[in-house]
Amino acid sequence: MNMSDVSEVKDKGTLKVIFLQSPQEENVRTSQSQATESVSISSADTDDTEPISSSGSSSSSRHWVWPSVFTVPQFSYEAEFELEKANTACANGGTLLNPSPKLKSQILERLAEEIYKFKAYPTDSDLTDVAEALVKKHPCLREQGSFSGCYGWKISLKYKMANLRTKLRGLGCTEVTINSIKNKSGDNRQAAFNVKKPKRAEVNYCPQHPKGQTSESLEQERVAILSELTKRNNDSVVSAKMEKTFSYRRQEVLQGQPMVADFKSRWPALFTAREIDKEFL
Repeated sequence: MNMSDVSEVKDKGTLKVIFLQSPQEENVRTSQSQATESVSISSADTDDTEPISSSGSSSSSRHWVWPSVFTVPQFSYEAEFELEKANTACANGGTLLNPSPKLKSQILERLAEEIYKFKAYPTDSDLTDVAEALVKKHPCLREQGSFSGCYGWKISLKYKMANLRTKLRGLGCTEVTINSIKNKSGDNRQAAFNVKKPKRAEVNYCPQHPKGQTSESLEQERVAILSELTKRNNDSVVSAKMEKTFSYRRQEVLQGQPMVADFKSRWPALFTAREIDKEFL
């Protein structure tokens, strides 16, 4: 249900926050993300003396939660031209398009790229949203005989996303390599076992390291943070280094699953009031 007052919240209830955006705003957001993916949306809200948000520490970072209404992206000129003609024929005579393998591949590839901007592991419901949005924008793509008119598109998207993750895994994309079989312990060496993926509303789950940085160089930064903590009036330096090591810290949590006490001894700065405020406020 939609809520209008805080008093309506039940004890231990779960809230889902949805950011409503018009299609125009979605298009502006998409074009801006393509132009500069490394800029965090929170950077405009930070003070000039503050480092950029940890969500913008890598060019592969993800900045948005799943939209309430999925906006179908623009396809290639050739694909759009073919779809426009088919949509006109569908509107005039109800003729549905049987897309060629080339056209279908172009559509699925572009949709998979758009989905990945939000999630590497979309849920069944997410894929349904995308398939429904596709046939709503392009009625000629509705499937005759399908109970929803788009079930086949949904299944094709599911396999396309799996193929995309395989390609990214081969390129070393951290968000998917953490789920590869070779990175799992002996008892958990099953493809579908303990898949690590974002929880609800997590947008920057497992980012790549900043450009030019490696695990070794970021480990040196971690050690430097321990030294900086012993100095007075050094919050800005510590904060900058904590931002820089965000990806390293996230991978340590996801892959190593350390005990809280061990993690606190390695990252004491994360448990200071300043860092806790940045995390939750």
